[in-house]
Amino acid sequence: MPVFSVLSPVYNVAAYVRRCYDSLTAQTFGDWEWVVVDDGSTDGSADTVRALRDARIRLVSYQPNRGRGYARCQSLAAATGEWMVVWDADDFYFPDRLENMNRARLDGYDFFCSYSVVVDNDLRIKGVRGFHPARHGLPRHFVHHTLGCRIDIARAIGYDPSLRTGEDATITWAIGAAHRGLFFDDALAVYREDREVNVEKGLATNAAQIVQIADVRRRRLLRLPLLDHLGLALRLRVKRLVLQLMKRAPALYGLTVPLRSYGQTAAGYTLPRWRVDCLESMRIADTVRSAAGSP
Repeated sequence: MPVFSVLSPVYNVAAYVRRCYDSLTAQTFGDWEWVVVDDGSTDGSADTVRALRDARIRLVSYQPNRGRGYARCQSLAAATGEWMVVWDADDFYFPDRLENMNRARLDGYDFFCSYSVVVDNDLRIKGVRGFHPARHGLPRHFVHHTLGCRIDIARAIGYDPSLRTGEDATITWAIGAAHRGLFFDDALAVYREDREVNVEKGLATNAAQIVQIADVRRRRLLRLPLLDHLGLALRLRVKRLVLQLMKRAPALYGLTVPLRSYGQTAAGYTLPRWRVDCLESMRIADTVRSAAGSP
């Protein structure tokens, strides 16, 4: 049994598969399996994974596309590791991510999360996402793509297979309510924010969050007081109305992106120089790969 099941739902990301695999094999901790769920891709993503010929890769492939909630459920079902690790194929990760996560595992934590560097499409740094403080009935929470946790906890909380996007709210909201986590005060992931900035995705994510805030209360994953629950539900619905108005002028949505909260980082935190240098190396490699037309 591997320590980590690294889970990557993929859909039409053949161009990113090799880069994702290289990032994983560059990790300083190597006891992992890579569970790739090809969610109905039509661009040869599954064939690109098969061509890697690594015994640590487990591929699940099906047609047609079912959406990320279903794909994440399939990845959890296929995993054999002690912990699951979120590893989205089109994001970037620093080489010490699994090593730091394993230290938390050995220290008895149930889950692990970290900061994430936010970059533009050219991998230029825009900021660092930290953690969202406990408020409005929600515990302290984090960005989903930084999560690693015990596999049994991930399966117990799970993902809604009917949600095509925005499926991660339940686990990021709920895991800290009943489990012991290490909130790691450094950036171990890199998120390319601008690639999916559009009002339609914003609406789909908002709709998924409305479904999930009701679900976490129904399942008692969060023991929200009624007023807190109603307040959260109301805020999400008000946001939905605003997004629907923005559909008439989609360019307005892009203007709101710089206003997003990146959460909180430790006082005085700055991205370590070696991580800046590592990110620059990622940027150069990505530019060379794109120029060569190589995935």
